[in-house]
Amino acid sequence: MSVIFIYACIFVLNIFKYEISATTMNYSITSLWNSYPITDHRPIQVTFSSTDDKEHLYLEIDAPFFNDPAPPSPPPPGPYPGLYNYEVVEVFFLNSSTNHYIELEFSPHNDYLVILLTARRQRFKQLLPLPDYTVEHPAPNRWIGRAHIPRSLFPSHINRFNVYGIHGVDVNRTYEALYPAPRNSTQPDFHRLELFQSINFDSLLYVGDKDGDDWNNK
Repeated sequence: MSVIFIYACIFVLNIFKYEISATTMNYSITSLWNSYPITDHRPIQVTFSSTDDKEHLYLEIDAPFFNDPAPPSPPPPGPYPGLYNYEVVEVFFLNSSTNHYIELEFSPHNDYLVILLTARRQRFKQLLPLPDYTVEHPAPNRWIGRAHIPRSLFPSHINRFNVYGIHGVDVNRTYEALYPAPRNSTQPDFHRLELFQSINFDSLLYVGDKDGDDWNNK
């Protein structure tokens, strides 16, 4: 048996090992916040993936770019308070046993916002940094955002989530949801935890029986 053949077998086995161990989940937002369908643009697409180091969640957003006014943020880009007032995609991950959850907001202008909450709308920490967040605009009407979210930011035993998109200004402000509210709802509320749906988060990133280190009271 040749050495080349042996190395080729090892290479194939390594690829197979990665494919069975890596996890990727893809979602598309096709509804407004109140369950009416989106008909005027392509869906926001969000991808969650595991990473080789088992210490991060890889998150990718592929979304329409509506060219709303950017946050008045001086460089360098990074955490930005009140980012939900601008064009943004928001991702929430929840432990439904403790109601601890993380809110992640991403803009097409390299700004982001991380908020940890201990109950509905009860902020514990915010403006936490991410190791990286990059944005590219492959077309005038499209943006792609990519980020690695450290395990330390997540609560334990995440089992539910939701994803939202916000764009438009003033009367044209538009709210979209992966898992929307019923059509008879009166106003958008992204903190309606009962609307969140199941996710096998441990297959993406195992946090453990305790909240991540950033949940320490300091």
